[in-house]
Amino acid sequence: MATLSPMPRSLSSSVRVSSVALVLACAGGCWTNGYTANRGLHYVTDAEGKQLLVRSTPPAPAAYEAYLRARLALERDPPRLDEARGHILDALRWQPDEPQLWTVRGEIEWRAGDFAAAEAALGKALALRPGYPEAQRLLAQVQAPRANATAAK
Repeated sequence: MATLSPMPRSLSSSVRVSSVALVLACAGGCWTNGYTANRGLHYVTDAEGKQLLVRSTPPAPAAYEAYLRARLALERDPPRLDEARGHILDALRWQPDEPQLWTVRGEIEWRAGDFAAAEAALGKALALRPGYPEAQRLLAQVQAPRANATAAK
């Protein structure tokens, strides 16, 4: 069985220096490309169906995981609304000032048929970020049946 000889000290220190330089170059590349600054950018759809780029605070990992679990529960066929509600409430405990989480809460309540709770959640999203397109679009959908019923009278 062949044994490997240890790396010479001179080569070992140059490998360490090269490794540090590589890490710094990668970090510098991310910084100069704006990667770290753009983690909170995402697209939303406004009332006219246009895609808008908005900035949000990057979520805490636990909040993001709970948000993803809520979205997955909503996308099931049939949707698991109680499960989605539990996950989005967890996400809101971690990050209560994120309008996207309140918008998802509004969507859950709307799908469950609780229009008052949906409006309250969407109102909170719009209070946190006035003009937030996703919340405005969903609020229009929530209020449309009542507006149509009032107009029909």
